[in-house]
Amino acid sequence: MSTCSAIATRLDEEMLLNRSVHIYPPYTPVGTMPPRSGSAVASELGGRYLLRYLLRTQYQHLTAATSQLRFVTHTNPVFAKGGGLVARTADADKTAFRTISRSKSHSRDTGPRRVRLGGGLEYVLPKGFPTDALVLSWPVPVV
Repeated sequence: MSTCSAIATRLDEEMLLNRSVHIYPPYTPVGTMPPRSGSAVASELGGRYLLRYLLRTQYQHLTAATSQLRFVTHTNPVFAKGGGLVARTADADKTAFRTISRSKSHSRDTGPRRVRLGGGLEYVLPKGFPTDALVLSWPVPVV
């Protein structure tokens, strides 16, 4: 994890811990984290949006409402060196995009928990998200 990413993650953790938010370990199964309302998550994040990172090959079918499990974060993704969306390659299919959603529009969230292997923090949307949760109806390139 780069130094800036590590600092950002530590500051995010501190913000959540100062708000008495429990951060789960990375190996915590989704089903064992209690469901929480989108409003509660929005409050603890101070109104920050949740982000879903996608590859170019995924974004056409992952930018609309869904009832399927999704992983989101309120900060930049942090991945292990050499793998993940932040690795720059000449292959256009590896370009990273993100969709942005309002946590208060989600009906059920779990987390936050630490991301396994790469670092960072994530929330889990076991039942996906509704259309009105999307801030934009198109993906935003990660630059």
